Amino acid sequence: MQKILNLIIAFLVVVLLLFLGYYFYNREVGTKVYFGEKPTIPIPLDNSFEFKTVDNRVFKLKTGKKKMIVEGLEDKIIFLKVFGWDCQYCKKEIPQLIHLKKNLDDSFRIIAIEAEKHTNEESLEYIKKYGINYDIVNGNNQKRFYDYLKSNYGWSGLIPLTIVLGKEGNILAYEVGVKSYNLSELMHHALFREELKE
Repeated sequence: MQKILNLIIAFLVVVLLLFLGYYFYNREVGTKVYFGEKPTIPIPLDNSFEFKTVDNRVFKLKTGKKKMIVEGLEDKIIFLKVFGWDCQYCKKEIPQLIHLKKNLDDSFRIIAIEAEKHTNEESLEYIKKYGINYDIVNGNNQKRFYDYLKSNYGWSGLIPLTIVLGKEGNILAYEVGVKSYNLSELMHHALFREELKE
């Protein structure tokens, strides 16, 4: 009877370890932001959005099947990000983004939407504090874009979110939360995929 009890306990321990391993291995890591419920009426895949930066530049984005085209930047690789100043995972990415922008200069753009409802003034202070060399968009008026991501990409609201856009707006990568690779590796992967298409 003791042997059977020991086997049952061992079996339960193995099942528990497998469950925990699966849970932690497959879990997306990041900061959850809340923008309301998922829209009840699906938002069409073909859409347009306008992003105003904290220093008053405007980017116009047109979307379609597997595409997000930023008007005037069709020939560049773009990181379209949703992040927050208070998100510890997002803060860890800032030095990598600064480094990437510095190294790739004009062939590469970063448009980062601040989703934790900071004011333009607060964002400008953070830009100065971190020495940010890329575009920061005030996310307070971007609920329709967040709903678009929820409706068409199943986005849960976890940040950081990185969408890598290739030339002509082709979506090369869509990464939610913190990944095991760094942003430089993601850029290398995206560029490699772009080269394969040519």
